[in-house]
Amino acid sequence: MRSALRIDLGLADFTLLVVGTIIGDGIFVVSGFGAQYLGPAQLVSWVVAGVLSALIGLAFIQCAAIRPGVGGSYAYVEAAFGPTVGFLAGWALYLGELAALPVFPLAFVRYLGYFVPLKSPVASLLAGGSRDRREPPRRTLRRTPERCADDRETRAVAAIGGGRRDIRGREARTRGAQPRAVRSAPLGWGGFGTATVLIFWAYAGFELAVLPVGEVVAPRRTLPRGLLIGIAVATTVYVLVVLTVVIGLPWQDAASSSRPVTDALDAMLRGLGLPSGWGAAFISLGALVSIVGVCDAFMLALARLSYALAAGGSFPSIFARLEQRHVTPWVGLVFQAVLAVGASLIFDVAAVLGTAVFFLGLCYAMTALSALRLVQRAPELALHVPGLRIVLLLAAVAGGYLAAQASITLAASGVLALLAGLAVYRWRRDVWRAGIAGAADRPGDEA
Repeated sequence: MRSALRIDLGLADFTLLVVGTIIGDGIFVVSGFGAQYLGPAQLVSWVVAGVLSALIGLAFIQCAAIRPGVGGSYAYVEAAFGPTVGFLAGWALYLGELAALPVFPLAFVRYLGYFVPLKSPVASLLAGGSRDRREPPRRTLRRTPERCADDRETRAVAAIGGGRRDIRGREARTRGAQPRAVRSAPLGWGGFGTATVLIFWAYAGFELAVLPVGEVVAPRRTLPRGLLIGIAVATTVYVLVVLTVVIGLPWQDAASSSRPVTDALDAMLRGLGLPSGWGAAFISLGALVSIVGVCDAFMLALARLSYALAAGGSFPSIFARLEQRHVTPWVGLVFQAVLAVGASLIFDVAAVLGTAVFFLGLCYAMTALSALRLVQRAPELALHVPGLRIVLLLAAVAGGYLAAQASITLAASGVLALLAGLAVYRWRRDVWRAGIAGAADRPGDEA
């Protein structure tokens, strides 16, 4: 209950919490995709993705301010629209996070390759999957005369740069940087939506900041201020890092690099005549640590989500089983681990992120609409935000925009997956709910 919690989190505490839930491995995972679709103009997508996350985040904290005793978008949607729509929100959230799991082994292999040659069959397969999307899509990169000239220039610079201490190589890189500064959008803006969807993944996690909402001082005022300040800080950090990539590497090199942040720092240090190996190694090591840490938290959070859905009778009851010694939802963890490794051998990073953001966008839209309805029911708990209802409506539009960037094939497949899950839920929900009591009675299933 709310009264049992220590209410001592101020504005600074909540702001740091928001920053901590956002900044992680995302910048290492998606920093090259913006260059593939937009070139240097990817900076615009990073700012837009930050704005979208701020809008959607306000919807989450509004829901949490009204219902602080429950967590998760599925619980908010269920409170606003009933159990069936609540299941759809939870199912979309689960599918989105499940689809994103292969990102972690794929990204880990990318940065591990800086230290260890990828000679094992499994590592080679993982590395092959991560390389699939490093070649920009044909529909985005049109073969214009200017593009062909850029390609010839890039190959020439790469050939000259083979001798890292060759002065002529530095001069060639300097000449190659001049057109980048003039032509900030060499690929046009046709790939803006796709780039923004992939970049948005770096901001995912802001919704977790609402979990300790019951411990925040003056939540109606502190929550929106802390969220906006925290996302502004995260966006600034991301833009500065990406600006380093834009300055340090020709956009063609950034688009084809599996480790653009590392390569950009390496190029900048070499350009300054400084030792580059240690800096690049430090960034790669930091990326590995970040990826492992976020993967661990992500796996546990997703297993807890499947456990909560199962415990509420919206998921197969087997996912509600807990390992007795450590009290962990072991069924979900095992299922996720097997799926993550298997899917990483088949799909590439861009494909899994596009799928994940499609489902998450739908979940975000439903959460924002739920916030609108909950505010109508309890206007006295509305956040102190000017034009709050308009902001929440824009948050729903933002979630819909993210989902709408999916291809027709992906959108159709996603809708079928949602409808299939709904059909199974309507068919089996009574059995699942009946199985919860039986699972609790079996030794080793519940703590």
